[in-house]
Amino acid sequence: MPTHVSPRLRTAMTAAALSALLLPAAAAPVLELKPGLWVHDSEVWINGQSLKPAMQALRSKARSQRDGAVDAPDGQACLTPQQARIDLARYLETALADSGPWRCETHASQLDGGNANGSYACRTGGGGLTQGKFSATYGATQYKLELNGRGNVVDGRTGEALPGGDMEQRLLSTGRWLSGSC
Repeated sequence: MPTHVSPRLRTAMTAAALSALLLPAAAAPVLELKPGLWVHDSEVWINGQSLKPAMQALRSKARSQRDGAVDAPDGQACLTPQQARIDLARYLETALADSGPWRCETHASQLDGGNANGSYACRTGGGGLTQGKFSATYGATQYKLELNGRGNVVDGRTGEALPGGDMEQRLLSTGRWLSGSC
C-alpha cells in the first residue's frame, strides 16, 4: 500500500466502493451496481490514523487553484452499465496501481442475502504484499463496504518492497443510488 493516497487511488477506491452489490456469478467476487448517479462517502485509515482531513484539505486547495473548472459535486459519481460491473481483484489492482504493478486475488466465503465476506491478497513481483479481509452489506440501491488489511510499503515505480514495518489499512465506503440518469 502506498505511503500516501493519490487522487488516482482515491478515485479507484470510490469507484470500487460504488460497486457494492456482490453476486456469486464467478469464482472471484464481481461487484455490480445499478447504473446511474450515486452519492458516496469513503474514509481510509493507515495505522489507525484517518486520511480524510488531509484529503479534504488537498481537494479544497486544488479547487482554489483552478480557474473556473467545473466538477461533479463531491461525493457523487455517475456509472455507466460497463462501469457498474467490477471484478474485485481488478479493482484492487487499479486502486494500488500508483504504488507498483500489483496482482490480486479475492476469495468470497459468503455471498448471500445481502451480505458478503471474504479475503484478498495482492502482490508485486518485487516482494510487495498487502492482504486482509473484506465485508459488505448491500441492497439494490445502497451499500456498505469495508476492507481491513496489512501490507508493506513498496516503491511506486518498480513495485520493490521497501525496508520498514507493515502498515495496517482500513477502507470504509458507503453509498446510495440517487437516479438512473446523470
